[in-house]
Amino acid sequence: MTRHEMKAQMLATRLAECPSLEQWSAERDELWLAVRDLVCTRGLCLIVPMGSSSPVPVTPEHSTDELIAAMEWLSTHEPEARHMLPSELFKMLRGVATRGALGSARAAQADSLHGMTHVSPGEPVIFAELDHAEVA
Repeated sequence: MTRHEMKAQMLATRLAECPSLEQWSAERDELWLAVRDLVCTRGLCLIVPMGSSSPVPVTPEHSTDELIAAMEWLSTHEPEARHMLPSELFKMLRGVATRGALGSARAAQADSLHGMTHVSPGEPVIFAELDHAEVA
């Protein structure tokens, strides 16, 4: 069994042990910890955000964004998640946590673009070639 298969199985086990994600339980707390430990970034890695073509560096500092994104998806899609194979569940949560709209790669990309002028919040940054006459 590979390391990813072991993580996937542990994650699926924690979800199966949790009676409901809507109500507090010790099992739900254990699931949060499992997602943090098994899904979230623990070292430096390059991740390409959904809708982008450029990789951005993601560090453990972004793991809170990942945890919240993964758990939000899991809470919203609980019945579907409970029927997934362990490997499917792991891949889905890792993708949502890192590449998704609320994931770490988006947060890191936003951090790197922070401070750019003439870009309204929520608008895409588009780089265009300048005409040499415009530069002069």
